Amino acid sequence: MEKIVLIDGNSLLYSAYHATAYTGNFMRTSHGVPMNAVSGFANMIEKLMQSAPDYVFVAFDYGKKTFRNELMGDYKGTRKETDEELICQFPIARDYLKARGIIYQEIEGYEADDIIGTLSVEAKKRGIHVDIVTKDKDMMQLVDENTTVLRNTTGVSEMVEMTPETVFEKYGIRPDQFKDFLGLMGDAADNIPGIKGVGEKTAVKLLTQFESIENMAEHADEIKGKLGEKIRDQIEDAFLSKKIATIKTDVPMEIEFEHYRNTGFDTEVLSAFCREYEMNTLLRKISTVVPDQSETIMKQVTIMPSLTKDFALSVAVYDHNYHKSIVLGYGVYNKDFCGYISYEDALADENFKKVLKDPAIKKYGYDIKKCMIASKWNGIDIAGYDFDLQLSSYILNPSLKDEIKLVMDFHGDHSLPFSEEIFGKGAKRKVPENDVLTQYYGKIAKGIYEIKAHVEEQLREQEQYDLYYNLELPVAYILADMEFTGVKVDRQSLKDMEQDFNETIQQLEKEIHLLAGVEFNIASPKQLGEVLFEKLQLPNGKKTKTGYSTSVDVLEKLAPIHPIIDKVLKYRAITKLYSTYIIGLQEQIFMDGKIHTMYNQALTQTGRLSSTDPNLQNIPIRSEEGRMIRKAFIPSLDYIVSFDYSQIELRVLAHMANVQALIDAFNQDMDIHTKTAQDIFDVSEVDSNMRRQAKAINFGIIYGMSDFGLSEQIGVPVNVAKAFIQKYFETYPGIKEFMDKEIEFCKENGYVATILNRKRYIKEINEKNYMVRELGKRLAMNSPIQGSGADILKLAMIKVDEAMKAKQLKSKMILQVHDELIFDVKKEELDVMMGLIKECMESAVELRVKLKADGAYGKSWYELK
Repeated sequence: MEKIVLIDGNSLLYSAYHATAYTGNFMRTSHGVPMNAVSGFANMIEKLMQSAPDYVFVAFDYGKKTFRNELMGDYKGTRKETDEELICQFPIARDYLKARGIIYQEIEGYEADDIIGTLSVEAKKRGIHVDIVTKDKDMMQLVDENTTVLRNTTGVSEMVEMTPETVFEKYGIRPDQFKDFLGLMGDAADNIPGIKGVGEKTAVKLLTQFESIENMAEHADEIKGKLGEKIRDQIEDAFLSKKIATIKTDVPMEIEFEHYRNTGFDTEVLSAFCREYEMNTLLRKISTVVPDQSETIMKQVTIMPSLTKDFALSVAVYDHNYHKSIVLGYGVYNKDFCGYISYEDALADENFKKVLKDPAIKKYGYDIKKCMIASKWNGIDIAGYDFDLQLSSYILNPSLKDEIKLVMDFHGDHSLPFSEEIFGKGAKRKVPENDVLTQYYGKIAKGIYEIKAHVEEQLREQEQYDLYYNLELPVAYILADMEFTGVKVDRQSLKDMEQDFNETIQQLEKEIHLLAGVEFNIASPKQLGEVLFEKLQLPNGKKTKTGYSTSVDVLEKLAPIHPIIDKVLKYRAITKLYSTYIIGLQEQIFMDGKIHTMYNQALTQTGRLSSTDPNLQNIPIRSEEGRMIRKAFIPSLDYIVSFDYSQIELRVLAHMANVQALIDAFNQDMDIHTKTAQDIFDVSEVDSNMRRQAKAINFGIIYGMSDFGLSEQIGVPVNVAKAFIQKYFETYPGIKEFMDKEIEFCKENGYVATILNRKRYIKEINEKNYMVRELGKRLAMNSPIQGSGADILKLAMIKVDEAMKAKQLKSKMILQVHDELIFDVKKEELDVMMGLIKECMESAVELRVKLKADGAYGKSWYELK
């Protein structure tokens, strides 16, 4: 038997939207278009299409007014206005259906239910089985032996099949009684009144006895008591409610089942839709590659022809961790040659290796840091990279995902497949044949070469070329050297700490079990919650679906009540340090005795660097146990040297807001938190508590902290925190003016910028949702400050690197951690390096405020405290 799937488009879109909208997650495109409803809608339809139905049809409501409004003026009158974030997704959903080759329809005066009802009856006449996809329970009246309702009850992923048997099992009535059922009990969602006081159980009881409202009306006098009175008084409401709830099956419409036949889709059309709306998951499923119209012949060679002109170079780095990865080969493209050479052949090709390390012959690439490092580990040096598509695209669009296919799509080149189409995914990942690699890496090189001019033009138009060429590109080279050099780690030191931490953890476990009076898994939030809130009867336990919440903020509030809390918090901190660093770092030590982290240069929205494998920027320093980890980081040469910017973000704020009082305080080397405390508390002598509160306000202002957030941090009532913030802005009015100005600029332009014109696009700033909009405001206030701090540190890295090379020093820059630069320094160069680093960092950029860098040296990172 053939099958048709009839989809209630409105129901499915609403379900998909509300499944994520409550969290504020609208899954926006890089242009700010919300896509959460369309994404869920498309995912459900793709799932339905896996069953290969013969026919597919989607029905939509035409508008708010239908024939039902003529019967009852306030039909659906209690429904709130549809969110703007959903309204704008309806036309996109229709565009998806067009691209997918699925027919949809809406008819003035009728609802989607009526269209589906009419088609289901016609399908039955033609011997076609019907599956109706909806969340609305009123569709149950259409269920019969030929018609099944697939009801999505949880989000848009789980479907429940409703047949005549399951309808009766769930509701206690037959499907054909469902309109009577709704007529009796009403439907609050659609503002259908029914009979007041008649609920689901009573409605089922009445229909079991009387079969229908009409029959019940004929025997209304037999129904006793208050129920009988209600029925007799409101019988007309019941008839009207039933009429409104009844789905029409005779909508005047042209029905052409062959028109609805599932004939598949045009891959290029659907791919174009996915690219336009950045639906990358669906794009991967389509697994289509638009043909390369130029039909460039990609050659695989064993000896690379002579390369005398600039060319694009794509390096086939196989693994994510490029410090450990094999290199499969090299793709090359310029106007004279396009092709690929395997790693083995490249290693034997002396002329090609000479070209690769010749800085005079310029190369263009993608993620050039990765390319240079992976090649170097594999015995091939590359110099002369002059263009990085990854970094340049990141500057133009910081939210763009770091997948070369998506980046090339962003610039209009759709010729490249996803990498997982070439290599597979997960356990199925493998190296393909050389002819596949030739085509793939040849296309990458060709794309980079041809996109370069367009990208550089965009950078100049956006006044961001200097940021790219004179900041990010040089930093990529510096990071490549830092990563390859690595930082030496004393494995024995970590081994000793492993034993000490183990003993501490075991002791804490004993103490916690003793205080609890029972042994349990402390690492299990569920078991911990039961012990704290059920056995120990601690107050304010918040129970969720998975058990009591034992988050840090919950536990910290309970700390004064019971001594077990401090033990649990310490246990958590110690066990995390143990697994992440004491054990984790040992697993990351290379054969050279060093750790080689990977810096992500094109990840954060603010321009800050992050590091992975391992993350060396998150080693805790507030606890002694956290600081102990740094004992394992030692010099390969003689000394570890560290220089850290002092209060860089507050200095940037003073400069950007042009607050003379703060500028003077910094330039006179005053303690800024003491100065702030003096100003906002109107005192000359400041105690430690005042300074602590002023410090919290200073940093809280940078991050857009609310009065509630400040009150939580410094332990004062909200109204007191609010007064502190108000006084701060009265004392330094320029800061409030600056922040208001940034917010207004962001609302008008959609972005804010750093002092070097790094732009962060903040779509949240104009959101309808209050919480999301407030987040946008905080980002607008903070991003120029935090981003400028990041830019300044990168300028300092460049300046220090240039000075070290000019003096031909053998010391090395090895780490960057937030506002700190760390060096491995030779003993005889120590004095020179201490002066050089400080001078370069403090003169990295000219601001109204003097920059200050504090330095220290020692035999380990720990000794620098």
